[in-house]
Amino acid sequence: MKKILSVLMGIVLVAAPAFAQQKTVTGKVTSEQGTPLPDVTVVVKGTNVRTSTNSEGNYSIRVEPGQVLQFRAIGAAPVERAVAAEDFVNVQLARVATSLNAVVVTALGQTAQQRALGTAKQTIRS
Repeated sequence: MKKILSVLMGIVLVAAPAFAQQKTVTGKVTSEQGTPLPDVTVVVKGTNVRTSTNSEGNYSIRVEPGQVLQFRAIGAAPVERAVAAEDFVNVQLARVATSLNAVVVTALGQTAQQRALGTAKQTIRS
């Protein structure tokens, strides 16, 4: 019985500092104009820990000091921020100008750019 009790005490004493190092970091993600950005993915780099911003651009995630947060959104440049002692990390994402080319879906379910297709195309006029 004493052996079991001493093992349990050892586990509690070793595990307590590990849990104490993690903290909850919150913040807000905005655009260059200052509007909140919903559905931005916030990832702890090198782990599977992730969350998304809500409709007001707010997020909350558990991290350890020294870890890096990655902020990713479609149409915006990704941003990385290291977590130190602060509990709040606000981020502003910059829009990336990209041009999207038209994609044509063929009858076989294959995709190709329109000018790369070697088949004839029919136009229906009404």
